Amino acid sequence: MILDTLITGAEVYDGQHTEPQRVSVGIVGRHIAWVGEAPVGHAARQTVHAPGTVLCPGFIDAHASTGLGYMLPNAADHKLYQGVTTEVIGNCGTSNAPIGPHLLAAAEREASGIGAPLRWRGMGEWLDQLDAHGLPINVATHIGHSTLRASTGAWQTMLSSTQQEELVALLSEGMVAGALGMSTGLIYPPGSLSTTGELIALAKIVSAVGGVYVSHIRDERHGLEDAIEEALTIGRQAGLPTIISHLKAAERANWGKIPGVLARLERERASGQAVTVTAYPYTAVSTRLRAFLPTAILQDGVSGMGVRLKTPEGRAAAITHLQARGTDFAALTLITESLPGGQGRSISILAQHRREAPADTAIAVLLSDPEAWIVYHCIDEADMDAALLWPDAIVCSDSWSYPVNAANPVGNPHPRTYGAFTEFLEKYALSRPRLSLGAAVRKMTSLPADWLGLPDRGRIALGAAADLVLLTPDRVHACATYDDPRQFSEGTEQVWVNGVAMLDEEGHIRPMLPGTTLRRQASGSAARRSPSDPAG
Repeated sequence: MILDTLITGAEVYDGQHTEPQRVSVGIVGRHIAWVGEAPVGHAARQTVHAPGTVLCPGFIDAHASTGLGYMLPNAADHKLYQGVTTEVIGNCGTSNAPIGPHLLAAAEREASGIGAPLRWRGMGEWLDQLDAHGLPINVATHIGHSTLRASTGAWQTMLSSTQQEELVALLSEGMVAGALGMSTGLIYPPGSLSTTGELIALAKIVSAVGGVYVSHIRDERHGLEDAIEEALTIGRQAGLPTIISHLKAAERANWGKIPGVLARLERERASGQAVTVTAYPYTAVSTRLRAFLPTAILQDGVSGMGVRLKTPEGRAAAITHLQARGTDFAALTLITESLPGGQGRSISILAQHRREAPADTAIAVLLSDPEAWIVYHCIDEADMDAALLWPDAIVCSDSWSYPVNAANPVGNPHPRTYGAFTEFLEKYALSRPRLSLGAAVRKMTSLPADWLGLPDRGRIALGAAADLVLLTPDRVHACATYDDPRQFSEGTEQVWVNGVAMLDEEGHIRPMLPGTTLRRQASGSAARRSPSDPAG
């Protein structure tokens, strides 16, 4: 056997066991072909001798939102420098397919904004488009429930029989085409208009083919516990694994709730229901400002929002809601230039300059830029720690790929975009360790792979895909900050995506596109390993 690459001298964390191994790892083509003592009598075209480093499976970002960004150059440089080799997109209820007739105009506008011709409608065509374009990392996707509704023009609570049939058909086609599951974004219209019964019925379709239910739940604030119960009910009655997205208890009045939520999840797991969470290592969220509005203002979509906010009644209702929900406008910062001089400033500071109440300034921002993005510091660090340290919590970034050379950059990203995985390693396993490095690696590799049904990813084992990351622990550092978020992480010495080395000798990303789309296997749940305790 002739190996393409042999990696020796590193401590190997295989993604499953918590203790490292002193073994060599060999690559042939796109797969791992050797794990053990350095082979005697077998040649390698390239040998990487790496003492003082650790070798891990490539990290899986289980909750990302890139989408059309893959059509841009350098789409994943910032993820590769974190060791990420796979992104799972289509989260929070939004995916790039399917595109029904009611969504076509909006999809064409979005695609034209980055110069990407809209050549797909269904999920299979979208995945084929990604493969045809070429990918720097691997990509898998869920089907967004809000996308299904928008595609069928379903901007009301109760669906017509025709709309129900269209939703079922689009969801079924997308699952057959390889989507991993269905995601919901239940604070965003039109997903927020749905009933629990509607979601159970759709989740049963996903369950029948071995998919997963992934939910940005209906309330992450004062109604957190009730929203958790809804997610558990959907998973239990539909009979499928459930992942609660980016678990948090937002707003100071809700701080301290996360340990109780986790205890509730433990009881549900003890009863036999498969449920887990994703989380990221930051105490600020990032979303569009319009997510802070009452659902009634958004029930006709973005265009309807603008119409309603210009009426005295709509404006008054929005302002009352913003004030009643306890929004901390001093902690709510614009990351887009939605008003002159607005980027990087809090709503409170902008309001002072405009000599008006903060809620009025928020409305002015939305009327000027309905797509305005914000960063909101609203999470308790102790809650964040509890979520991330829960043994089966999956680490994610909750970010989109953000090319450094994007022609039309959308303001400044949240620092999680450039640093979530290195921040997690640095903060929880390296600088002041609160869990072992092996346990930390598992949260980013085999654990998400098992829950999402990606059996050949997230582990160093014979026959597994050769997605690997080589790190120098003493150098691992997340450089991205809230003030300067577009800073690459440090400490990654090499990343292999499907056997292709992605860093050159000077540590720069090579212009290679070895990634591929990862599609749910036809065998469904049979392909999903049991997401149980680590094996060591």
